[in-house]
Amino acid sequence: MAVSIPLLSNKEQTEIPDRTFPINIFHLCGTHSRIIPPHWHDHLEWIAILKGSFRVQVDTCFEDFHEGEVIFVNGKQIHSAFPIGDDSELYAVVFNEALLRNSSLDTTETKYILPLLEHEIDLPCFYRSEQHVTQRIYDHINSLPELFRKKSPGYELLIKAALFATLGHAIQYAAISKKTTNSIKPATVIQPLLLHLSQHFHEHITVERAARMCCVSPNYFCSLFKKTTGKTLLEYINMLRIHEAEKLLRSRQYSVQQVSFLVGYSNTAYFCRIFKKYKNQTAREYVNSL
Repeated sequence: MAVSIPLLSNKEQTEIPDRTFPINIFHLCGTHSRIIPPHWHDHLEWIAILKGSFRVQVDTCFEDFHEGEVIFVNGKQIHSAFPIGDDSELYAVVFNEALLRNSSLDTTETKYILPLLEHEIDLPCFYRSEQHVTQRIYDHINSLPELFRKKSPGYELLIKAALFATLGHAIQYAAISKKTTNSIKPATVIQPLLLHLSQHFHEHITVERAARMCCVSPNYFCSLFKKTTGKTLLEYINMLRIHEAEKLLRSRQYSVQQVSFLVGYSNTAYFCRIFKKYKNQTAREYVNSL
């Protein structure tokens, strides 16, 4: 079957509808769209957990987050989010640095914005429910979707004000907090594998090869990978493959059999079983529901 394989890259070309006001807000809910696969982009991002729980990755740090908690992702940071259990929801607010920049330099630009964009200011990535600042940031993020949807006169100013407020609270918290909520954990050992899988999930890989990429024994690798990501290697790869399959099916450019091949399954029947396991419907049912 001659099918050209789409170019795979872990740099995401995030959809920004209006380049003159570069922001987009994604509501991940339901059974079909709750996964953020490992990727990076040049934009900044706030992720707010609305309901349920997600296992979230920022760089090499994986942690579980629950309703009311918040994650900050700076430009060029690899990040992902996988739901834990059913009925989990989140908002992902992706915005370009242009929303924060001023046409002429002032104190806020030189003291906060430029150092943040150049990674000279390291904001904590993770904001827990027990931290007082989290509720303030969460409330600002939660106000954005309705403003963005209605687009009433002045909505741009209110959105920018809310984004500046989130960063202001985060910077204050970073200045007074001695906690290492943003520290890199020993999971850096699996980072080479995560980068490899984000681009080559359609290729077969054994546990032994994965362990060699991480320079550890197979037994230790299995334990570490499960502890870090919350999934086995096979479960993790299947989630990446099914997420990509979902995107390809939505494009309506490929048949179910072709999609199965493109994401790494040589057996279409097996692909269909895995797809139903993760999406609670068959691939053909999914296509018919579009």
